[in-house]
Amino acid sequence: MKRTVLVVWTAVLMTLVLSGCWSRKELNELAVSIGLGIDRTEHGYRVTTQIVAPRQAASGASGANGPPALVMATEESTVMEALRKLTTKLPRKIYLSHLSILLIDESIAREGVLDSLDFLFRDHEVRPNFNVVIVRNGTAHDALSILTPLEQMPARDMFDSLNESEKVWAPTAAVRLLDLMKWFNTEGQQAVLTGLKMVGDIEKGMSKDNISVLDSPAKFEYSGIGVMKDDVLLGWLNESDSKAYNYVTGKVKSTVGKVECPNQKGEFVMELINSRTKIIPGLKEGGPSATVEVSIEGNIAEVECKLDLNDRKVLKEVGELAGRKTRELIEHGIREVQTRYASDIFGFGQKFHHKYPKQWRVWKEDWDRMFSRMEVEVVVKYEVKGRGRIVNPIQKGILE
Repeated sequence: MKRTVLVVWTAVLMTLVLSGCWSRKELNELAVSIGLGIDRTEHGYRVTTQIVAPRQAASGASGANGPPALVMATEESTVMEALRKLTTKLPRKIYLSHLSILLIDESIAREGVLDSLDFLFRDHEVRPNFNVVIVRNGTAHDALSILTPLEQMPARDMFDSLNESEKVWAPTAAVRLLDLMKWFNTEGQQAVLTGLKMVGDIEKGMSKDNISVLDSPAKFEYSGIGVMKDDVLLGWLNESDSKAYNYVTGKVKSTVGKVECPNQKGEFVMELINSRTKIIPGLKEGGPSATVEVSIEGNIAEVECKLDLNDRKVLKEVGELAGRKTRELIEHGIREVQTRYASDIFGFGQKFHHKYPKQWRVWKEDWDRMFSRMEVEVVVKYEVKGRGRIVNPIQKGILE
């Protein structure tokens, strides 16, 4: 009898604890947003959302049923109000848990992004793992309205392209909302955001003409990393300086670069296959200094001159030339950020904060100036690991 009573009471207590899916939402009640855009207007913000078409979500295929995604926009004085106001055009609430990308126009970035992002930082339904990008020309609304030929969901195409270009090309940075949250609450490192440009006939890009021909009339492309101070965009780095940023911060996974051939005309191309970066903070004459050590392993990917790649001395020289070119690229990128922007996007301040906490407490209020004048030494160690399927370049007549 006692055992029966115990089992009953245990079951009762479990029903109190296991409340089930109290926050469950049915798919047919939601408009699933995969892309979000925020533009500055005279009256506040224009919020654009790219949502998965309900028929697409139900059937898993597009075609005669209509486009795979829909773009809706509205305007209000705050982002939250604009999102809720979209229900006047849609019979469903916007669901943001599956966002892939957020686009903000450059005017918002120039005045500061915190106000426009505050709702996304706070909302419990938002997962902060989506990418944030600045639209450099045009509006976020136009960018989200361009149809893309490779992916059915244009926002997903933008997300995949950004992350892939960071992995294999390097002059872009796939920054998530979570990364921004950490940077804004961290001493000694400023934020960055990648820029997106629209190229071609934007009006045609919003129609089916953009996906019905081999060469689409309108395209998007990622271009440059934006340097920020606090939450304000200061300006843009060019392609090589953007790559330098990724070298210093240890984010280069793979890339390629050309180098002039030794003692002759022509160039050879190196493919980076592995890279490691170490920032060593130091003190010099009572002030901050730093050494950036970069270790690189690369393969010879292309040769446009006569090199005897069987000769170890030649391979060593090739590695030295590639290392020198990489060192010069990194040095120029650091110097450009120091002199033009005086914003520590590399995180040197963080290194001093951890290693020299007493000095950092004195320096941090004047860190922008100290960073701009700080001496930074770059050391690159470049090792050639492979030469490709052939060793030496094929010369005319050698196979005759």
